[in-house]
Amino acid sequence: MGSITITSGTLRGRRIQTPEGSQTRPLLTRLRKSLADILRPRLSQARLLDLFGGSGAIAFELLSNGAATAVVVELIPKTAGLISLNARSLGVAQAVEVVQGDGIAAIEGLSRKNEAFDIVIVAPPYGLGLQQKAVASLARHPLLKPGGVIIVQREEREPQVAPPDGLAFVRMREYGRTVFDFYAQGAFGVQPLQKA
Repeated sequence: MGSITITSGTLRGRRIQTPEGSQTRPLLTRLRKSLADILRPRLSQARLLDLFGGSGAIAFELLSNGAATAVVVELIPKTAGLISLNARSLGVAQAVEVVQGDGIAAIEGLSRKNEAFDIVIVAPPYGLGLQQKAVASLARHPLLKPGGVIIVQREEREPQVAPPDGLAFVRMREYGRTVFDFYAQGAFGVQPLQKA
């Protein structure tokens, strides 16, 4: 089992455990920091949803930078348990709800419970077309609060998700082979995104 370090914010320098094997892909330190920098104007007291949690590193980085709460969905039971362990070790267990299950299926379940989020992270395993499926489901089952944003992570060779009705493409940030695409409800009234 490996570990990575929270790179910014109140938890900076704290380490979390990462799962063994190739089923999860922790986001590189500089990319997590860049994402936190871009989202910083939105993070104060934000409610976060991470649909493909992995180690929980993205959620913990954003909590470290001001997000209030996070719901983290993870398919693999052992990995979901590791996210809970990491949350306890960081002292943020009360702010983190771990849902063990399929990220796309979780969207409908959260919608039925009238959940709403300021930020939704879609960072699935590459090459499976899960980005398109997740964004389509988010359009059918809106979970965004007004002015909220969806961030989709993909490998540069994967196609950008065409925004379905109800969502607008806002911007793209490229970091080597990793791309972040940003979507929001409608084309207007979108809270500014800080330049990275």
